Amino acid sequence: MDDLISIIVPVYNVSKYLRTCLESIRTQTYRNIEVILVDDGSLDGSQKICDEYTHIDERFICIHKKNGGLSDARNEGIKLASGKYGILVDSDDYIHRDSVRLLYQNLIQYDADLSIGNYRRVKPEEAVDLDSNPNNKVTEFTTLEALGELCELEYNYFTANHIQQFTSAWNKLYKMELLKNTPFPVGKVFEDVATAHSFINSAQKVVYTEAILYFYLIREGSISRVAIKNTDMISAFENRIAFFIEKNRTSLLKNTYSTYLTVLMRTYSHLIETPDSPIIKKEIMEKIKNIYKNHKEIFEDNSKLKNETRLFITFPSLYKNKNQL
Repeated sequence: MDDLISIIVPVYNVSKYLRTCLESIRTQTYRNIEVILVDDGSLDGSQKICDEYTHIDERFICIHKKNGGLSDARNEGIKLASGKYGILVDSDDYIHRDSVRLLYQNLIQYDADLSIGNYRRVKPEEAVDLDSNPNNKVTEFTTLEALGELCELEYNYFTANHIQQFTSAWNKLYKMELLKNTPFPVGKVFEDVATAHSFINSAQKVVYTEAILYFYLIREGSISRVAIKNTDMISAFENRIAFFIEKNRTSLLKNTYSTYLTVLMRTYSHLIETPDSPIIKKEIMEKIKNIYKNHKEIFEDNSKLKNETRLFITFPSLYKNKNQL
């Protein structure tokens, strides 16, 4: 088999990093790809680099659009995609040479709908060997098992800053209908949290490899480094709770509420002081008190979370000092 795979790359003002990203895609060992570059109104020369690559490699195409944000750019690229499968790559990150080949190989071999790879956080100056031999140790998950892994990994991420391989939109190979049926929410950050559960719920089987195939660049000014001061994460978890209730995935609610509670407390603590901040903080505090009162099951085997919540409700400023990000 040699199915066409679409790689969608939203691009906005990343000229310093863009060539590294595009070269890592252009030199993939799996060759039957189309690369859709979506220039989201760049002003720093990124748009010219995108056009350059359409001349270097006929597999690359580029569209230029008015700035609409990451989700909007991804959605536009997905609309144009003609591959049977799709991969999302952020334009300041880069991928292993065997990334597409291994994700595709695992998906086909295990007859899965979603193939997930491991990733690593890297600094801009860090040297990475993209030709190394990855450890392709594969684990199979049913839909419910994969959703459980998603919830577990997210709780670990927000409480101990662990890797969250199942949440991110990138580091994955999707059957294209999964991407086309679940658009990313335009104008929101944490768009991956808002959609990850839907992608996984639509997959009959999910496979995960321990191979590090994606390199996530840690840089100042990226969305994820400032977004905890935004309430979009709260909305994403509220939507997920409603989704699990609607789909009768009630076994996942305990862990989801635990993560949601942690997100509420951290968001409260890191909100930018704006004229609306006191009102928003009051609303968040009411949500926290409601969970503490009505969802006691999440504290049954988690005394640490219970104590943190009690501390927060009584002395929120102490919680902030204790949990600086």
